[in-house]
Amino acid sequence: MQRIIVAGGGNAALCAAISAREQGAEVLVLERAPFALRGGNSRFTAGGMRVAYRGNDDIRSLIPDLTEAELARTDFGSYPREAFYDDMGRITEYRTDPELAGKLIDESLDTLQWMAGHGVRFLPMYGRQSFDTDGRVRFWGGLTIEAWGGGDAECCRLLVGMHRLPEEELRLAMRIGKHDDGIDNQTALRLKRDLAEKFREQLTI
Repeated sequence: MQRIIVAGGGNAALCAAISAREQGAEVLVLERAPFALRGGNSRFTAGGMRVAYRGNDDIRSLIPDLTEAELARTDFGSYPREAFYDDMGRITEYRTDPELAGKLIDESLDTLQWMAGHGVRFLPMYGRQSFDTDGRVRFWGGLTIEAWGGGDAECCRLLVGMHRLPEEELRLAMRIGKHDDGIDNQTALRLKRDLAEKFREQLTI
């Protein structure tokens, strides 16, 4: 069995770690940032992701629960490879590696589809990256979709905002609802130990 160390706990690193594990490798992820500051660059984009796409069909492959009404009032347009590549050059002041940039762009849609298959939920970037004109929502800046808070417990929750803090996990687990099966003592003790450990870390200088 191969042993792989992934440096960092951002989106790209976690995708690499999961992919390696799926190929049978033993993976160790090392993240220097404290729990509350983890997430790499995705922390600063708030889940916003560029992806090359041709139109509504590609968007629906990432957001299958889009309704016909949403499609009717939203102009997703397209974000072709050439536009993505131009933006990469402009944003990086043309210091990006052309070969790596091309690989990132050409595989961007396949990668996000793979992430969606691992439980990452994508949504249109309504509001902060769109505007309404004549009853139609349009996007600007080459950003159309964002990753949101994941789904059920089996989701990988790759991105910032998709991981729950121990105290949130404990609070949700202890909450009783009609679909809640409760929580066993072992899980409660583990979550409480996590809480105590996080508290000790905050006191350590």
